[in-house]
Amino acid sequence: MLVGISTFAFFLCVAKTVVGSPNFIIFFADDVGYGDFQSFGHPTQEKGPIDVMGDEGMRFTSWYSGDSICTPSRASLLTGRLPIRIGVVGPNRVFWQWDQGGLPKSEITIAEALQQQGYATGMVGKWHLGINEKVANDGGHLPMHHGFEYVGTNYPYGQNWKCDPKKFSTAEMSEKCFKYKNSTFVQQPTDMINSTFEMVEDAKDFIMRNKNQPFFLYMPFLQAHCTLFCSPGFCGSSRRGIYGDNINEMSWAVGEVLDTVKRHSIQENTLAIFISDNGPQLEMCVDGGSSGFLKGGKGSTWEGGIRMPAFAWWPGTIPAGEVNHEVVSTVDIYATLLELAGGNADEDDVTRDSKSISGVLRNESPSPHEFLFHYCSDRLMAVRYGEYKISYVTQMRTTDFTDFCYEGVPDDDRITNLRCYDDTVVSHDPPLIFNTDEDPAEEHPLNPARHGLMLSHVNEAVRRHKATIVPTRSVLGLKNAALQPCCNYPACVCNYEHPYESQQKSEL
Repeated sequence: MLVGISTFAFFLCVAKTVVGSPNFIIFFADDVGYGDFQSFGHPTQEKGPIDVMGDEGMRFTSWYSGDSICTPSRASLLTGRLPIRIGVVGPNRVFWQWDQGGLPKSEITIAEALQQQGYATGMVGKWHLGINEKVANDGGHLPMHHGFEYVGTNYPYGQNWKCDPKKFSTAEMSEKCFKYKNSTFVQQPTDMINSTFEMVEDAKDFIMRNKNQPFFLYMPFLQAHCTLFCSPGFCGSSRRGIYGDNINEMSWAVGEVLDTVKRHSIQENTLAIFISDNGPQLEMCVDGGSSGFLKGGKGSTWEGGIRMPAFAWWPGTIPAGEVNHEVVSTVDIYATLLELAGGNADEDDVTRDSKSISGVLRNESPSPHEFLFHYCSDRLMAVRYGEYKISYVTQMRTTDFTDFCYEGVPDDDRITNLRCYDDTVVSHDPPLIFNTDEDPAEEHPLNPARHGLMLSHVNEAVRRHKATIVPTRSVLGLKNAALQPCCNYPACVCNYEHPYESQQKSEL
Protein backbone atom coordinates (compact mmCIF):
# COMPACT_ATOMS: atom_id res chain seq x y z
CA MET A 1 0.00 0.00 0.00
CA LEU A 2 1.57 3.29 -1.11
CA VAL A 3 0.99 6.27 1.14
CA GLY A 4 2.46 9.75 0.99
CA ILE A 5 5.34 10.35 3.43
CA SER A 6 3.61 13.37 4.91
CA THR A 7 0.71 11.17 5.96
CA PHE A 8 3.05 9.27 8.26
CA ALA A 9 4.46 12.34 10.00
CA PHE A 10 3.04 11.34 13.35
CA PHE A 11 5.22 8.25 13.68
CA LEU A 12 8.62 7.01 12.58
CA CYS A 13 8.44 6.69 8.83
CA VAL A 14 11.13 4.13 8.13
CA ALA A 15 9.95 0.57 8.64
CA LYS A 16 12.01 -1.31 11.19
CA THR A 17 11.99 -4.34 13.42
CA VAL A 18 12.46 -3.46 17.06
CA VAL A 19 13.92 -6.40 18.95
CA GLY A 20 11.90 -6.98 22.09
CA SER A 21 8.85 -5.01 20.95
CA PRO A 22 5.79 -6.49 22.63
CA ASN A 23 3.14 -8.44 20.77
CA PHE A 24 -0.42 -7.12 20.89
CA ILE A 25 -3.76 -8.94 20.90
CA ILE A 26 -7.02 -6.99 20.99
CA PHE A 27 -10.14 -9.04 21.75
CA PHE A 28 -13.25 -7.02 20.84
CA ALA A 29 -16.67 -8.33 21.88
CA ASP A 30 -19.95 -7.34 20.22
CA ASP A 31 -22.78 -5.85 22.32
CA VAL A 32 -21.44 -7.31 25.58
CA GLY A 33 -22.43 -5.28 28.62
CA TYR A 34 -20.77 -4.09 31.80
CA GLY A 35 -22.62 -6.68 33.85
CA ASP A 36 -22.08 -9.72 31.64
CA PHE A 37 -19.14 -11.35 33.46
CA GLN A 38 -18.88 -12.96 36.85
CA SER A 39 -15.97 -10.69 37.73
CA PHE A 40 -18.18 -7.67 36.99
CA GLY A 41 -20.94 -8.94 39.24
CA HIS A 42 -23.19 -11.23 37.23
CA PRO A 43 -24.59 -13.76 39.73
CA THR A 44 -25.16 -16.74 37.40
CA GLN A 45 -22.59 -16.31 34.62
CA GLU A 46 -19.87 -18.95 34.89
CA LYS A 47 -16.28 -17.85 35.44
CA GLY A 48 -14.13 -18.27 32.36
CA PRO A 49 -10.76 -17.37 30.83
CA ILE A 50 -11.85 -13.75 30.30
CA ASP A 51 -12.33 -13.42 34.06
CA VAL A 52 -8.96 -15.13 34.53
CA MET A 53 -7.41 -12.34 32.47
CA GLY A 54 -8.40 -10.10 35.37
CA ASP A 55 -6.99 -12.53 37.94
CA GLU A 56 -3.67 -12.65 36.09
CA GLY A 57 -3.76 -9.04 34.99
CA MET A 58 -5.90 -5.93 35.44
CA ARG A 59 -9.63 -5.25 35.43
CA PHE A 60 -10.87 -1.74 34.55
CA THR A 61 -14.00 -0.25 36.07
CA SER A 62 -14.08 3.01 34.04
CA TRP A 63 -13.18 2.03 30.49
CA TYR A 64 -15.29 3.88 27.90
CA SER A 65 -16.05 2.97 24.30
CA GLY A 66 -15.46 5.32 21.39
CA ASP A 67 -19.17 5.22 20.58
CA SER A 68 -22.37 3.54 21.73
CA ILE A 69 -22.92 1.52 18.57
CA CYS A 70 -20.96 -0.87 16.40
CA THR A 71 -19.41 0.76 13.31
CA PRO A 72 -18.25 4.05 14.86
CA SER A 73 -16.89 2.23 17.91
CA ARG A 74 -14.72 0.03 15.68
CA ALA A 75 -13.57 3.01 13.64
CA SER A 76 -12.45 4.81 16.80
CA LEU A 77 -10.46 1.79 17.99
CA LEU A 78 -8.54 1.41 14.73
CA THR A 79 -7.89 5.13 14.09
CA GLY A 80 -7.58 6.64 17.56
CA ARG A 81 -10.07 9.33 16.56
CA LEU A 82 -13.65 10.07 17.53
CA PRO A 83 -15.98 9.02 14.70
CA ILE A 84 -17.06 12.61 14.04
CA ARG A 85 -13.53 13.41 12.87
CA ILE A 86 -13.54 10.79 10.12
CA GLY A 87 -17.10 11.00 8.79
CA VAL A 88 -18.41 7.86 10.48
CA VAL A 89 -21.59 9.70 11.43
CA GLY A 90 -25.10 10.00 10.05
CA PRO A 91 -28.68 8.90 10.67
CA ASN A 92 -27.92 5.24 9.92
CA ARG A 93 -24.95 5.27 12.36
CA VAL A 94 -23.57 2.00 10.88
CA PHE A 95 -22.49 0.64 7.49
CA TRP A 96 -25.08 -1.47 5.73
CA GLN A 97 -23.99 -4.33 3.53
CA TRP A 98 -24.74 -2.42 0.31
CA ASP A 99 -23.10 0.88 1.30
CA GLN A 100 -20.37 2.14 -1.02
CA GLY A 101 -18.63 3.89 1.85
CA GLY A 102 -16.12 2.44 4.29
CA LEU A 103 -13.47 3.36 6.81
CA PRO A 104 -11.66 6.20 5.00
CA LYS A 105 -8.44 5.02 3.40
CA SER A 106 -6.89 8.37 4.22
CA GLU A 107 -6.88 7.28 7.84
CA ILE A 108 -3.77 5.48 9.07
CA THR A 109 -5.04 2.59 11.18
CA ILE A 110 -3.13 1.17 14.11
CA ALA A 111 -2.41 -1.88 11.91
CA GLU A 112 -0.75 0.34 9.29
CA ALA A 113 1.15 2.27 11.94
CA LEU A 114 2.45 -0.94 13.49
CA GLN A 115 3.46 -2.29 10.08
CA GLN A 116 5.80 0.68 9.82
CA GLN A 117 7.33 -0.46 13.11
CA GLY A 118 8.07 -3.90 11.68
CA TYR A 119 4.98 -5.71 13.02
CA ALA A 120 3.13 -8.57 11.40
CA THR A 121 -0.57 -7.72 11.41
CA GLY A 122 -3.52 -10.08 11.44
CA MET A 123 -7.28 -9.99 11.82
CA VAL A 124 -10.04 -12.58 12.28
CA GLY A 125 -13.68 -11.97 13.09
CA LYS A 126 -16.22 -9.20 12.57
CA TRP A 127 -15.27 -6.18 10.43
CA HIS A 128 -18.34 -3.94 9.84
CA LEU A 129 -16.31 -1.04 8.40
CA GLY A 130 -17.38 -1.30 4.78
CA ILE A 131 -17.31 -4.01 2.11
CA ASN A 132 -17.47 -3.09 -1.59
CA GLU A 133 -16.44 0.24 -3.07
CA LYS A 134 -17.07 0.42 -6.83
CA VAL A 135 -18.47 -2.88 -8.04
CA ALA A 136 -20.02 -5.89 -6.35
CA ASN A 137 -17.41 -8.15 -4.77
CA ASP A 138 -14.42 -5.81 -5.23
CA GLY A 139 -13.90 -5.87 -1.45
CA GLY A 140 -12.49 -2.36 -1.63
CA HIS A 141 -13.09 -1.60 2.05
CA LEU A 142 -12.10 -4.95 3.57
CA PRO A 143 -9.33 -5.35 6.20
CA MET A 144 -6.45 -6.02 3.77
CA HIS A 145 -6.86 -2.43 2.55
CA HIS A 146 -6.33 -1.09 6.08
CA GLY A 147 -3.04 -2.68 7.11
CA PHE A 148 -3.97 -6.29 7.86
CA GLU A 149 -1.67 -8.55 5.87
CA TYR A 150 -3.12 -11.78 7.31
CA VAL A 151 -6.91 -11.96 7.24
CA GLY A 152 -8.46 -15.24 8.26
CA THR A 153 -12.11 -16.09 8.79
CA ASN A 154 -13.94 -12.78 8.74
CA TYR A 155 -17.47 -11.46 8.64
CA PRO A 156 -17.56 -8.16 6.71
CA TYR A 157 -21.02 -7.30 8.02
CA GLY A 158 -20.87 -9.29 11.24
CA GLN A 159 -23.94 -11.32 12.00
CA ASN A 160 -27.51 -10.12 12.04
CA TRP A 161 -30.80 -11.24 13.59
CA LYS A 162 -31.68 -12.62 10.14
CA CYS A 163 -28.87 -15.20 10.44
CA ASP A 164 -31.23 -17.61 12.19
CA PRO A 165 -32.16 -20.63 10.04
CA LYS A 166 -34.98 -21.49 12.45
CA LYS A 167 -36.82 -18.27 11.58
CA PHE A 168 -35.70 -17.21 8.11
CA SER A 169 -35.44 -18.67 4.64
CA THR A 170 -32.15 -19.08 2.79
CA ALA A 171 -32.98 -16.10 0.59
CA GLU A 172 -33.72 -13.88 3.59
CA MET A 173 -30.54 -14.96 5.36
CA SER A 174 -28.36 -14.43 2.28
CA GLU A 175 -28.99 -10.69 2.30
CA LYS A 176 -26.99 -10.02 5.47
CA CYS A 177 -25.27 -13.24 6.48
CA PHE A 178 -21.98 -14.13 4.80
CA LYS A 179 -18.47 -15.25 5.66
CA TYR A 180 -15.17 -14.55 3.94
CA LYS A 181 -11.59 -15.78 4.02
CA ASN A 182 -9.48 -12.74 3.28
CA SER A 183 -11.46 -11.18 0.39
CA THR A 184 -13.02 -14.43 -0.87
CA PHE A 185 -16.49 -15.75 -0.08
CA VAL A 186 -16.68 -18.90 2.00
CA GLN A 187 -20.40 -19.06 2.74
CA GLN A 188 -23.60 -17.26 1.93
CA PRO A 189 -25.72 -17.51 4.02
CA THR A 190 -23.54 -18.10 7.05
CA ASP A 191 -23.61 -21.24 9.15
CA MET A 192 -22.25 -19.93 12.44
CA ILE A 193 -22.03 -23.21 14.34
CA ASN A 194 -18.27 -23.61 13.80
CA SER A 195 -17.42 -19.92 13.41
CA THR A 196 -15.75 -19.46 16.80
CA PHE A 197 -13.63 -22.58 16.33
CA GLU A 198 -12.56 -21.41 12.86
CA MET A 199 -11.60 -17.97 14.18
CA VAL A 200 -9.58 -19.56 16.97
CA GLU A 201 -7.74 -21.85 14.55
CA ASP A 202 -6.88 -18.87 12.34
CA ALA A 203 -5.70 -16.86 15.34
CA LYS A 204 -3.48 -19.76 16.44
CA ASP A 205 -2.12 -20.07 12.92
CA PHE A 206 -1.24 -16.38 12.81
CA ILE A 207 0.53 -16.54 16.18
CA MET A 208 2.45 -19.64 15.18
CA ARG A 209 3.58 -18.02 11.94
CA ASN A 210 4.77 -14.87 13.71
CA LYS A 211 5.92 -16.03 17.14
CA ASN A 212 9.50 -14.99 16.38
CA GLN A 213 8.67 -11.40 15.42
CA PRO A 214 6.44 -8.71 16.91
CA PHE A 215 2.81 -9.11 15.88
CA PHE A 216 -0.55 -7.41 16.23
CA LEU A 217 -3.69 -9.57 16.22
CA TYR A 218 -7.13 -7.96 16.10
CA MET A 219 -9.86 -10.45 17.04
CA PRO A 220 -13.38 -8.95 17.05
CA PHE A 221 -15.91 -11.61 18.07
CA LEU A 222 -19.42 -12.31 16.82
CA GLN A 223 -20.62 -12.78 20.40
CA ALA A 224 -22.94 -11.70 21.74
CA HIS A 225 -24.77 -9.87 18.97
CA CYS A 226 -28.05 -11.42 17.89
CA THR A 227 -28.61 -13.98 16.46
CA LEU A 228 -27.26 -16.00 19.37
CA PHE A 229 -25.66 -19.31 18.49
CA CYS A 230 -23.50 -21.92 20.17
CA SER A 231 -21.18 -24.70 19.14
CA PRO A 232 -22.13 -28.21 20.33
CA GLY A 233 -19.67 -28.11 23.21
CA PHE A 234 -21.23 -24.93 24.64
CA CYS A 235 -24.97 -25.32 24.09
CA GLY A 236 -26.51 -25.71 27.53
CA SER A 237 -23.26 -24.90 29.32
CA SER A 238 -24.62 -21.94 31.27
CA ARG A 239 -27.19 -21.56 34.01
CA ARG A 240 -27.96 -18.27 32.32
CA GLY A 241 -29.29 -19.84 29.11
CA ILE A 242 -28.27 -19.24 25.51
CA TYR A 243 -26.74 -15.82 26.21
CA GLY A 244 -24.56 -17.33 28.90
CA ASP A 245 -23.60 -20.09 26.46
CA ASN A 246 -22.36 -17.35 24.12
CA ILE A 247 -20.27 -15.75 26.84
CA ASN A 248 -18.78 -19.12 27.74
CA GLU A 249 -17.91 -19.87 24.11
CA MET A 250 -16.28 -16.49 23.59
CA SER A 251 -14.37 -16.86 26.85
CA TRP A 252 -13.13 -20.29 25.76
CA ALA A 253 -11.83 -18.71 22.55
CA VAL A 254 -9.89 -16.09 24.51
CA GLY A 255 -8.41 -18.85 26.65
CA GLU A 256 -7.36 -20.86 23.60
CA VAL A 257 -5.55 -17.88 22.09
CA LEU A 258 -3.77 -16.99 25.33
CA ASP A 259 -2.84 -20.63 25.89
CA THR A 260 -1.22 -20.58 22.45
CA VAL A 261 0.80 -17.56 23.51
CA LYS A 262 1.90 -19.43 26.63
CA ARG A 263 2.69 -22.58 24.66
CA HIS A 264 5.16 -20.61 22.57
CA SER A 265 6.61 -18.98 25.74
CA ILE A 266 5.94 -15.43 24.57
CA GLN A 267 3.45 -14.43 27.28
CA GLU A 268 5.87 -12.06 28.99
CA ASN A 269 6.22 -10.19 25.73
CA THR A 270 2.50 -10.08 24.87
CA LEU A 271 -0.09 -7.50 25.86
CA ALA A 272 -3.68 -8.70 25.46
CA ILE A 273 -6.71 -6.47 26.01
CA PHE A 274 -10.36 -7.54 26.11
CA ILE A 275 -13.14 -4.95 25.71
CA SER A 276 -16.61 -4.66 24.21
CA ASP A 277 -17.59 -2.34 21.37
CA ASN A 278 -20.64 -0.87 23.12
CA GLY A 279 -23.32 -1.74 25.64
CA PRO A 280 -25.85 -4.57 25.38
CA GLN A 281 -29.01 -4.61 23.30
CA LEU A 282 -31.47 -4.62 26.17
CA GLU A 283 -34.45 -4.94 23.83
CA MET A 284 -33.45 -8.54 23.17
CA CYS A 285 -34.56 -9.35 26.72
CA VAL A 286 -32.93 -12.54 28.06
CA ASP A 287 -31.24 -12.95 24.67
CA GLY A 288 -29.50 -9.61 25.22
CA GLY A 289 -26.74 -8.68 27.61
CA SER A 290 -26.66 -6.93 30.94
CA SER A 291 -25.60 -3.41 31.86
CA GLY A 292 -25.49 -4.49 35.49
CA PHE A 293 -26.52 -1.57 37.68
CA LEU A 294 -25.77 0.98 34.93
CA LYS A 295 -28.53 2.83 33.12
CA GLY A 296 -29.19 2.28 29.42
CA GLY A 297 -27.56 0.11 26.82
CA LYS A 298 -26.56 -0.04 23.17
CA GLY A 299 -27.09 3.18 21.25
CA SER A 300 -27.24 5.51 24.25
CA THR A 301 -24.70 7.67 26.04
CA TRP A 302 -26.02 6.63 29.43
CA GLU A 303 -23.30 4.69 31.24
CA GLY A 304 -24.74 1.34 30.18
CA GLY A 305 -24.19 2.21 26.54
CA ILE A 306 -20.58 3.40 26.74
CA ARG A 307 -18.97 2.00 29.92
CA MET A 308 -17.34 -1.30 29.06
CA PRO A 309 -16.07 -4.41 30.82
CA ALA A 310 -12.31 -4.36 30.20
CA PHE A 311 -9.34 -6.58 31.02
CA ALA A 312 -5.61 -6.20 30.31
CA TRP A 313 -3.11 -9.06 30.54
CA TRP A 314 0.68 -8.89 30.27
CA PRO A 315 2.42 -11.32 32.64
CA GLY A 316 5.42 -9.78 34.35
CA THR A 317 4.46 -6.23 33.34
CA ILE A 318 0.84 -5.65 34.38
CA PRO A 319 0.35 -6.31 38.11
CA ALA A 320 -1.79 -9.40 38.67
CA GLY A 321 -5.20 -9.07 40.31
CA GLU A 322 -5.33 -5.28 40.10
CA VAL A 323 -8.59 -3.34 39.80
CA ASN A 324 -8.04 0.00 38.09
CA HIS A 325 -10.49 2.89 38.43
CA GLU A 326 -8.78 5.36 36.07
CA VAL A 327 -10.95 6.83 33.30
CA VAL A 328 -9.66 5.56 29.95
CA SER A 329 -11.08 4.94 26.49
CA THR A 330 -10.96 2.53 23.59
CA VAL A 331 -9.50 5.34 21.46
CA ASP A 332 -6.40 5.10 23.67
CA ILE A 333 -5.44 1.73 22.22
CA TYR A 334 -3.95 3.48 19.20
CA ALA A 335 -1.46 5.70 21.04
CA THR A 336 -0.70 3.04 23.64
CA LEU A 337 0.27 0.31 21.20
CA LEU A 338 2.22 2.70 19.01
CA GLU A 339 4.22 4.00 21.96
CA LEU A 340 4.97 0.51 23.25
CA ALA A 341 6.06 -0.50 19.74
CA GLY A 342 8.62 2.30 19.66
CA GLY A 343 6.61 4.71 17.51
CA ASN A 344 6.48 8.43 18.02
CA ALA A 345 2.94 9.79 18.14
CA ASP A 346 2.51 13.49 17.46
CA GLU A 347 1.38 14.91 20.81
CA ASP A 348 0.41 18.20 19.13
CA ASP A 349 -2.16 16.53 16.84
CA VAL A 350 -5.42 17.71 18.42
CA THR A 351 -7.42 15.73 15.88
CA ARG A 352 -6.21 12.41 17.28
CA ASP A 353 -8.08 11.76 20.50
CA SER A 354 -5.97 8.78 21.56
CA LYS A 355 -3.60 9.09 24.51
CA SER A 356 -1.15 6.48 25.71
CA ILE A 357 -2.23 4.62 28.84
CA SER A 358 0.93 2.53 29.11
CA GLY A 359 1.57 3.99 32.57
CA VAL A 360 -1.99 3.20 33.62
CA LEU A 361 -1.55 -0.41 32.52
CA ARG A 362 1.52 -0.70 34.74
CA ASN A 363 -0.39 0.96 37.60
CA GLU A 364 2.26 3.69 37.61
CA SER A 365 0.34 6.79 36.52
CA PRO A 366 -3.15 8.30 36.42
CA SER A 367 -5.31 8.66 33.36
CA PRO A 368 -3.95 11.08 30.75
CA HIS A 369 -7.49 12.37 30.16
CA GLU A 370 -8.96 15.40 31.84
CA PHE A 371 -12.07 15.07 29.67
CA LEU A 372 -13.77 12.41 27.56
CA PHE A 373 -16.32 13.54 24.96
CA HIS A 374 -19.28 11.29 24.19
CA TYR A 375 -21.21 11.65 20.94
CA CYS A 376 -24.31 10.27 19.30
CA SER A 377 -23.40 10.56 15.61
CA ASP A 378 -22.24 14.18 15.24
CA ARG A 379 -24.07 15.42 18.34
CA LEU A 380 -22.10 15.96 21.53
CA MET A 381 -24.16 14.37 24.29
CA ALA A 382 -22.01 14.25 27.40
CA VAL A 383 -18.59 14.90 28.90
CA ARG A 384 -16.77 12.83 31.50
CA TYR A 385 -14.65 15.04 33.79
CA GLY A 386 -12.96 13.33 36.71
CA GLU A 387 -15.66 11.65 38.73
CA TYR A 388 -18.37 13.75 37.07
CA LYS A 389 -20.52 13.09 34.01
CA ILE A 390 -22.15 16.15 32.47
CA SER A 391 -25.00 15.27 30.11
CA TYR A 392 -26.18 18.04 27.79
CA VAL A 393 -28.44 15.69 25.83
CA THR A 394 -29.89 12.31 26.77
CA GLN A 395 -31.93 9.67 25.01
CA MET A 396 -35.15 8.60 26.62
CA ARG A 397 -35.18 4.89 27.28
CA THR A 398 -38.16 2.84 28.21
CA THR A 399 -37.56 0.46 31.07
CA ASP A 400 -40.52 -1.72 30.15
CA PHE A 401 -39.65 -4.16 27.37
CA THR A 402 -42.72 -6.32 27.83
CA ASP A 403 -43.86 -5.72 24.27
CA PHE A 404 -40.47 -6.79 22.94
CA CYS A 405 -40.06 -9.98 24.93
CA TYR A 406 -41.81 -12.54 22.83
CA GLU A 407 -41.03 -15.50 20.62
CA GLY A 408 -41.23 -13.73 17.29
CA VAL A 409 -39.30 -11.99 14.57
CA PRO A 410 -37.50 -8.79 15.58
CA ASP A 411 -36.92 -5.82 13.33
CA ASP A 412 -34.34 -3.05 13.10
CA ASP A 413 -36.49 -0.68 15.15
CA ARG A 414 -36.01 -2.77 18.27
CA ILE A 415 -32.98 -0.71 19.24
CA THR A 416 -34.69 2.24 20.89
CA ASN A 417 -31.69 4.57 20.91
CA LEU A 418 -30.55 4.59 17.29
CA ARG A 419 -31.65 8.20 16.78
CA CYS A 420 -29.70 11.25 17.87
CA TYR A 421 -32.09 14.06 16.89
CA ASP A 422 -35.72 12.89 17.07
CA ASP A 423 -38.35 13.45 19.74
CA THR A 424 -36.90 10.70 21.94
CA VAL A 425 -33.82 12.86 22.51
CA VAL A 426 -33.95 15.48 25.27
CA SER A 427 -31.70 18.53 25.72
CA HIS A 428 -30.89 19.75 29.22
CA ASP A 429 -30.14 23.37 30.13
CA PRO A 430 -28.58 23.40 32.61
CA PRO A 431 -27.10 19.96 31.92
CA LEU A 432 -27.57 16.91 34.12
CA ILE A 433 -24.62 16.35 36.45
CA PHE A 434 -23.85 12.99 38.02
CA ASN A 435 -21.04 11.91 40.29
CA THR A 436 -20.36 8.59 38.60
CA ASP A 437 -18.15 7.38 41.44
CA GLU A 438 -20.92 7.80 44.01
CA ASP A 439 -23.83 7.28 41.60
CA PRO A 440 -22.74 5.12 38.63
CA ALA A 441 -26.39 4.30 37.89
CA GLU A 442 -27.05 8.00 37.14
CA GLU A 443 -30.12 8.07 39.34
CA HIS A 444 -29.44 11.23 41.36
CA PRO A 445 -28.50 14.38 39.40
CA LEU A 446 -26.60 17.01 41.33
CA ASN A 447 -27.75 20.60 41.78
CA PRO A 448 -26.08 22.62 38.98
CA ALA A 449 -26.28 25.78 41.09
CA ARG A 450 -23.69 24.25 43.42
CA HIS A 451 -21.30 23.33 40.62
CA GLY A 452 -21.08 26.58 38.67
CA LEU A 453 -17.28 26.75 38.55
CA MET A 454 -17.00 23.16 37.45
CA LEU A 455 -19.59 23.68 34.71
CA SER A 456 -17.76 26.77 33.45
CA HIS A 457 -14.55 24.75 33.25
CA VAL A 458 -16.26 21.93 31.34
CA ASN A 459 -18.11 24.33 29.02
CA GLU A 460 -14.82 25.98 28.12
CA ALA A 461 -13.32 22.55 27.41
CA VAL A 462 -16.28 21.79 25.13
CA ARG A 463 -15.72 25.07 23.28
CA ARG A 464 -12.03 24.26 22.74
CA HIS A 465 -12.86 20.71 21.70
CA LYS A 466 -15.47 21.74 19.14
CA ALA A 467 -12.97 24.18 17.63
CA THR A 468 -10.82 21.17 16.66
CA ILE A 469 -13.66 19.44 14.78
CA VAL A 470 -13.34 19.94 11.04
CA PRO A 471 -16.56 19.26 9.09
CA THR A 472 -16.12 16.00 7.19
CA ARG A 473 -18.33 14.36 4.60
CA SER A 474 -20.22 11.40 6.00
CA VAL A 475 -19.18 7.99 4.70
CA LEU A 476 -22.33 6.30 6.03
CA GLY A 477 -25.65 5.83 4.25
CA LEU A 478 -24.28 5.82 0.69
CA LYS A 479 -26.57 3.03 -0.48
CA ASN A 480 -25.87 1.33 -3.80
CA ALA A 481 -27.96 -1.81 -4.26
CA ALA A 482 -25.53 -3.03 -6.93
CA LEU A 483 -22.88 -3.49 -4.22
CA GLN A 484 -24.91 -6.09 -2.32
CA PRO A 485 -22.47 -8.99 -1.69
CA CYS A 486 -23.37 -12.00 -3.81
CA CYS A 487 -21.03 -14.95 -4.10
CA ASN A 488 -22.71 -16.84 -6.94
CA TYR A 489 -24.77 -14.32 -8.87
CA PRO A 490 -27.69 -14.35 -9.16
CA ALA A 491 -28.23 -17.15 -6.62
CA CYS A 492 -26.18 -15.49 -3.85
CA VAL A 493 -25.78 -18.90 -2.21
CA CYS A 494 -22.48 -20.75 -1.80
CA ASN A 495 -20.47 -22.96 0.52
CA TYR A 496 -16.84 -23.29 -0.54
CA GLU A 497 -14.65 -25.57 1.56
CA HIS A 498 -11.31 -24.28 0.20
CA PRO A 499 -11.84 -20.68 -0.91
CA TYR A 500 -8.20 -19.82 -1.56
CA GLU A 501 -4.73 -21.27 -1.40
CA SER A 502 -2.56 -18.44 -0.08
CA GLN A 503 -3.29 -18.88 3.62
CA GLN A 504 -3.59 -22.65 4.07
CA LYS A 505 -3.02 -23.79 7.62
CA SER A 506 0.45 -24.90 8.69
CA GLU A 507 1.06 -27.60 11.27
CA LEU A 508 1.15 -26.08 14.77
